[in-house]
Amino acid sequence: MKILGISGSPVKNSNTDRLVKMILEKTGADYEFIKLSDYELHPCQACLGCVTDNVCKQEDDWQKIAPLILEAKGFVIGSYAPYNVIDANTKMFMERMYSFRHQKLLNKGKFVIAAAVGVKGSGSAETAVDQVSYFARLEEMNVIGKITADGNVTCLSCGLGEVCEISDTKRMYGDDVKITPDMFTKVEDQEDVISEAYGKALEMADRLN
Repeated sequence: MKILGISGSPVKNSNTDRLVKMILEKTGADYEFIKLSDYELHPCQACLGCVTDNVCKQEDDWQKIAPLILEAKGFVIGSYAPYNVIDANTKMFMERMYSFRHQKLLNKGKFVIAAAVGVKGSGSAETAVDQVSYFARLEEMNVIGKITADGNVTCLSCGLGEVCEISDTKRMYGDDVKITPDMFTKVEDQEDVISEAYGKALEMADRLN
């Protein structure tokens, strides 16, 4: 396995999931995909138990993910941006990566494509992707590119989007909104995003080789 794909989105088959997978597949390299919400993970507890041996001492599913991280030569890290900030799963993933940093910078020199999905026009995807990129640079990894895509507000699928007084669907489409399938944004329909993502995927493939 050369590339590890990571999605912080808990939504089943989300735009974030599919964007990460499209990039992974386009590289043509051996890869593995991880959806963080499928694992029981906790935030870093700042116990410093990892200082001497770079091994996190928390007993959760990080022990399943850690070997894959160390094996990988590159990462595609996909996040989404609730409340216009990076999602909790991706933030937790980045925190737990700190165990590899002490003394040895075990991921130094690896390649990263950062990706994020957010509501169009909100700037949320840009905020999230910048945070992933900044994290990677702190770990002295090589950021190949930052990909952002448009996603959907939760109000479209919560079941109350047409009647809730604070629904974002009403803000976007008016008080008499009727939710229809065409309102849902798909990453596959965003040609500029796909073109950029594929270009960065091929660049990662070249760098890995």
